[in-house]
Amino acid sequence: MASTFNLATATPNIAASKHPTRFGVSLPMGQRASTLISAVWIMAGWTLQFVRLAPGDQLELDQSQGDVFVKVIHGALASPSRKVYPDVGALVSTHLDSDTVTAGPHSALLAIYIRTPDAAAELSEIDQLEVEGPLADALVWQTFEDRYTHVTPYFDGLDAHLVPGFHLLDDDGAEIAYVFFWTAGKGVDLSTHNHGHTPSEQAPAFAEVHQVLYNGTGKGGMYSTAEPGAAERERLPMQPGEEHGPFFVIDPATGKAKLRDNGAVEYPWHGWQAGEDDRPGQRYDLVCAYEITAPYSQVA
Repeated sequence: MASTFNLATATPNIAASKHPTRFGVSLPMGQRASTLISAVWIMAGWTLQFVRLAPGDQLELDQSQGDVFVKVIHGALASPSRKVYPDVGALVSTHLDSDTVTAGPHSALLAIYIRTPDAAAELSEIDQLEVEGPLADALVWQTFEDRYTHVTPYFDGLDAHLVPGFHLLDDDGAEIAYVFFWTAGKGVDLSTHNHGHTPSEQAPAFAEVHQVLYNGTGKGGMYSTAEPGAAERERLPMQPGEEHGPFFVIDPATGKAKLRDNGAVEYPWHGWQAGEDDRPGQRYDLVCAYEITAPYSQVA
């Protein structure tokens, strides 16, 4: 029988732990007979919780706390009707106007954000993004340069940062998705890439989607291009609250992400390009990346 939960009063019933071999925090969010609710994390005046609604269960949300945004990571919502990936080429708002959401027949794994009245209007300093909540010492921001300089010099000197995030795990320990955040300062191009490296246990193949929380200039967005360095780019500017449809190739036989011969998900060349404006000072884009692993990348 379906149950109803109030997010404001529900007691978290899963335990967070530091991931044993990778950065960030692990959360057991597999499909169960009963609904799972995580603790709350706070960043720049936004709250974040993860919920796995059991099939048919309903979640009540308090709109008086602020602007509510709901992103489906696995499964689907029956009301309002929402799925993991928008249509190819589409932009969809994750903002929620209703007071309740209801899981579909196969459950729904959700990231629920509330932009409280304390939320920063703009992001001009990375210190604004300090994470509060369980195991916050595993969720510390660093520059792209510090994180990746041993792999590539591309990010050296770029005003871009990222923070370890959340490994959402199935009941058998398999990773459903890795959810984390990054910033890009004005004009920053976070590289043209296609995720073509051979996957490993430490870097599984994934079919990503991005959700924007801040767009510093209002002009930042995803792009696709023929190859690195190509003069032409097809731009897709994204505004706060929006998510985009698949940039990866979909296998028509399975409805999931198509894999290359080496096991990586097949993508065209793509990236994120921050915008520019004439205002003094820095204004960061803040983006949440959902790296949904290939076995869970159901599109159709």
